[in-house]
Amino acid sequence: MNRNVIKIITINIVLLSLFLVGCSSTKTVDINILATTDLHGILPYEMVDFIKKDKAKYSNTIVVDAGDFYDKEYGTSGDMLKYFEGESEANIPLAEEMNEAGFDTVTLGNHEFISKDKEGLDSLVSDFEKQGISVLSANTYNKNGESYVKPYIIKELGVYDKTIKVGILGLSLKEVGEDKNKSMELKDQQGYEGKLYMNDLVKDAQKWVDIMNEKEKPDVIIAVVHSGERPKKPKHPGNRIQDLAKNVSGIDVIVSGHNHVQIKQNDYENKDGKTVIVTEPGKYGECISKINIRMKESKSGWDVLDKSSNIIQFDESNKNSKDLFENYVNMLSSLSELINEGKKGEVISLDKQLSIKWDKMYIFKPNTPREEIYEKVGYKFLKITEIDDVNQVVLMNEGKVVYYSNIGEVKKNNLPFVFNVDNDKFDKNVLTINYGENDDFRVLGGEKNFYTGSKIVELAYEEK
Repeated sequence: MNRNVIKIITINIVLLSLFLVGCSSTKTVDINILATTDLHGILPYEMVDFIKKDKAKYSNTIVVDAGDFYDKEYGTSGDMLKYFEGESEANIPLAEEMNEAGFDTVTLGNHEFISKDKEGLDSLVSDFEKQGISVLSANTYNKNGESYVKPYIIKELGVYDKTIKVGILGLSLKEVGEDKNKSMELKDQQGYEGKLYMNDLVKDAQKWVDIMNEKEKPDVIIAVVHSGERPKKPKHPGNRIQDLAKNVSGIDVIVSGHNHVQIKQNDYENKDGKTVIVTEPGKYGECISKINIRMKESKSGWDVLDKSSNIIQFDESNKNSKDLFENYVNMLSSLSELINEGKKGEVISLDKQLSIKWDKMYIFKPNTPREEIYEKVGYKFLKITEIDDVNQVVLMNEGKVVYYSNIGEVKKNNLPFVFNVDNDKFDKNVLTINYGENDDFRVLGGEKNFYTGSKIVELAYEEK
């Protein structure tokens, strides 16, 4: 081999080595954002398990909520039902529940405002902040013009011995009222007049993005916004996501809420010609948005290389919730009108009275620990609690819970019917009823129902 050939080969090897070194020095990293919205107090086990597993698998995961997290709906935890019914004066249980689930931030939605007055909202914010969850709303102000809560936070993620700074900006629609015949703005709502006000979320978004960029220099900015993507019919002025995406510079991703719809990913071009992606994760914990942002190291820090969003459905918990609710309604239809039907004093057999399919019933003594109920049933079917004045009832079919007695109320006088059992009939806090065997109950009239004024149907156990 002549010297010229050897020289050419040597040069090529050197160039290739330099190329490979250059390639290997370009580092990329993925950031995951898990987002919920409009939970209305519902944290399904399937959703919580998904969050915990995802955070355990991917260290660079941030969990955010876009508002209307505080409310009472079917599926709200038993501890929250106690809180709403005045049975507990402790901190808001939902704050602890969301902390245990792994949430980093929540944005204030209209329900957080209209469910309370200013003092009540102060308490809510305090309870969440105590749990390490940042409460955000950049366009909400005290009467003196100071921010009411944090406008944003910066999450610093350690990667490759360096730091990626993720800005989380919270924004709330200012039309929080529900009466469309009056002003819907926060400043005009009872309990907030002269105390709090909101500015236009689009204008304030640009203001706070500029402040973030100047003071914090984040590598990526996520806006978590309680506002719908498109106006409803009739038009709701608070739905400003399209305006936000198109007219504000510096936002990379928007998590939307309020409209109770699922948006996997919609792309918009902002005024700088850059793509902004929008996602909305439905309602009631039925799904979650999983946002992936791929970052590339650059001379100035980190640049966004790619971004995408997907919707993860929680089909099992959605089906279970639907089935439990339908069976709850069926039980109401079967039992709540027995006195009005003239059956007071009669003995009924549940195998003939109930329309739902079941094979076993568990009646739990008041104050039975929730863990004992879960153990007897075999799994955690809902977030239940201990109840001191009424028996909790679970109907099973082939090992699955098909009915639970306290899905919306925990006080006895709020229930349309209750099951009564003498203490000596319980075995370790539970009485087991088998279909067609020991399922006779006598119909009695009890106290008045708080809501309807009608007598509560009391079903007293009749031992065969």
